[in-house]
Amino acid sequence: MRVRDILLLAAVVSGALLALMVAAPFLAPSGTFGDLDGTPTVIDNGWLGHGPAGVAYLIGDVVCHQEMSRSFILNGSQMPMCIRDTGILIGLLLGFSACVAVRPRAMSLRWALLGAALVCVTVVEWLCEGMVGDMPGLRIASGVCAGIGISVLLCWYLCRDIADDADG
Repeated sequence: MRVRDILLLAAVVSGALLALMVAAPFLAPSGTFGDLDGTPTVIDNGWLGHGPAGVAYLIGDVVCHQEMSRSFILNGSQMPMCIRDTGILIGLLLGFSACVAVRPRAMSLRWALLGAALVCVTVVEWLCEGMVGDMPGLRIASGVCAGIGISVLLCWYLCRDIADDADG
């Protein structure tokens, strides 16, 4: 599989996950999902019987704290993932899509440094969160930065040794 195909697949998967997370609150009656606060990596709630929405909320239950006060509310239900994690999915989609457009041999060490810096934006936001209070706009923006940063780092890792256009 060529690097470009891997990056395109990553963009499609990111986009599909984002679409599922946004659609999930609308796949059940208004107000079905709320107060889901839990612990990442622990399945805190039961999702059987909710169909595709249950799949989205199960994924969110495993990877996110699902704190209601830090989640978008759609159709009277909180989204399966918090604001920051939603931003990360948006950033992954944007980042992988941009990486598909960039020629792999253009992926120099500068790209890796850019990716690392973008991830650090989220780390700094997370560390400063207690001092500045809860700011949803900053939370989603830092999540988008992290998602783009992660995708750029992965793209750089996949493309760093490509010397010609044969794999790209």
